Amino acid sequence: CNSVMATKIALKLGDYVVTEAGFGADLGAEKFLDIKCRQSGLKPDAVVVVATARALKLHGGVPKTDLNNENVPAIEKGIENLLKHVENMQNVYGMSTVVAINRFPTDTEAELKFIEDKCKEIGVNVKLTEVWGKGGEGGVALAEKVVKACEKPANLGKLYDVELPIKEKIDIIAKNIYGADSVVYSSEAPKSIANIE
Repeated sequence: CNSVMATKIALKLGDYVVTEAGFGADLGAEKFLDIKCRQSGLKPDAVVVVATARALKLHGGVPKTDLNNENVPAIEKGIENLLKHVENMQNVYGMSTVVAINRFPTDTEAELKFIEDKCKEIGVNVKLTEVWGKGGEGGVALAEKVVKACEKPANLGKLYDVELPIKEKIDIIAKNIYGADSVVYSSEAPKSIANIE
């Protein structure tokens, strides 16, 4: 995450501020929403989750060497990862969410349509963006979609109470963000937790 000071300065300089919370709507967004926003009092109006056909194929089991080939069945497997990130943002944090499909030259219409249809099926805002290939012009439609998402009132929820013991916080994060059934600690973990506490 960028610094709190940088975010607050940006908010004074523009109508909209876009900040990268970090990689993924699990680790990155969880840190941003549960730590940075809580400590700073910042409350985002919307979240953009960026997806690519290539990444979804990789999550679907395709080797890196084959990512340029059309493979809708792999995207169908890999899209579960994207849908979990969207679920976290909408259901855990109560955020208005937009999925930005970042188009690359090797993406096929069938792959992009599948991703868009799946997002619409679960009721999340989705927009194809071609910033990679067209620069700023390729992001205008996405920007318009995000501005609309910002108009809906956000109800930023907190995942855990800061006063909870560390093990309880870890348990809540593991179950609610990562979908774990339970947490198993290494023999070294209790000492590290005691040092942190």
